[in-house]
Amino acid sequence: MRGRLVGPEGHSEEVELLVETAATLLTLPKDLADRLRVVPTRQQPVVTASGRREVWPVGEVRLELDGQQVTTPCFLAPGGPVLLGAVALESLFLAVDPVAKKLVPVEGFVGAARSSLGGVLWA
Repeated sequence: MRGRLVGPEGHSEEVELLVETAATLLTLPKDLADRLRVVPTRQQPVVTASGRREVWPVGEVRLELDGQQVTTPCFLAPGGPVLLGAVALESLFLAVDPVAKKLVPVEGFVGAARSSLGGVLWA
């Protein structure tokens, strides 16, 4: 699926996104992150699809997808495709329809103390 990424200084690129619900964050290869001038703000331990444990930088980009926009954290990966992960999908209120192989809009949910959805609350 096609989308547009905008870095903190306004540099943008249209990109092909691979929907990957097993990825926590939007994931950008380093060369794309450099072109967008994404600034790493912290380091985060990750487990890669091959099971390797690594530490990757995390930054933020603006993601434009199907007329919606959201600023989302992103992993800056050594290489590979642009992955559209769970946090970005949820921030856009989108879910995956695996049968139709498309993204579908979902409603937001605000938990309540006696939620019928079984949420866990703590203070």
